Amino acid sequence: MSELRLRELLRRLASAEVEFVLVGGLAVNAWGYVRGTRDLDLVPDPAAENLERLAALLEELDGRVETAEGRLGPSAIGTFLRAGDRALVATPLGPVDVLQGLPQVPGYRQLRPEAVAVDLEDLTVMVCSLEHLKVMKRASDRPQDAEDLRALEAGQ
Repeated sequence: MSELRLRELLRRLASAEVEFVLVGGLAVNAWGYVRGTRDLDLVPDPAAENLERLAALLEELDGRVETAEGRLGPSAIGTFLRAGDRALVATPLGPVDVLQGLPQVPGYRQLRPEAVAVDLEDLTVMVCSLEHLKVMKRASDRPQDAEDLRALEAGQ
């Protein structure tokens, strides 16, 4: 995902007043290990109104939920979010991985109190704490996450 598209996606989330904590590759970047990433990983505030704002934005962007059976249309987004399920949503601005209901990813209410505000020019984004990020990376079995963890621990 290009930096320009990523910033536009973050701007749209802020404009829609969606509350979330950034995790994944962009959080790794925010903590000092810069690497490429293909998607925007976020943990949303599970409040119904917030999930409605997130679903409305992703629908407005013509988002498509990626499933094992294929892509589902924009109307499926709200169903996944309201159920508390993970939703990988393809948008013209890049993929958004909405992380909910995963045992290896703490929920918003756990992440938010320790999250840090990171300024990205004209935006402020909440990023998960370094400790939470390491816990998530340790719980994963992907090679990229192991590499991220080594870099994060070396940077301390």
